[in-house]
Amino acid sequence: MNKTEIYSNKKKAILLFFLSIVFIVLGIWMILEAENIKTPFLRNPLLTRIIGISGILFFGFAMFVIAKQIFRNKLMLILDENGIHLKPPTNRIIKWKDITGFSEIKINSVKIIIIHVKNPEEYMNDETNKIRKKLMNYNLSNYGSPFTISVATMDITHKELWRLLNEGLKN
Repeated sequence: MNKTEIYSNKKKAILLFFLSIVFIVLGIWMILEAENIKTPFLRNPLLTRIIGISGILFFGFAMFVIAKQIFRNKLMLILDENGIHLKPPTNRIIKWKDITGFSEIKINSVKIIIIHVKNPEEYMNDETNKIRKKLMNYNLSNYGSPFTISVATMDITHKELWRLLNEGLKN
């Protein structure tokens, strides 16, 4: 198999950046107009302000992360004869011989590829980052595998990545 490098998609990142700005503006509006917003859900001005502040903090952080992605072309995934390299340049590699297959799920119209492996516990035990380990455990308990891939921020289509993964598994 030829080495295939997949990078982040700047167009998608720019779209997400502007979407974050919209939600930050909405959060500011909620804080400023908390007394005037009367919906069945938001009757309490304090709750409205808390939601507005939470939105500003969350989407402000997201905007910072996305801005970093816009200004550098980040390598997201490498497929080669050894396996799938997740989040390069870390040494996380899923070897082809450990992969039993792929499946896909759809969450809110986003297709996610699940990488099924023979020994998920072994991969989870190798993970040193506690947050990633918790995410892997969540994925394992909900989807049957610790590894999932979404092309939402990658410069490749879901269909093309699906083809490349299955091609790599056959070789």
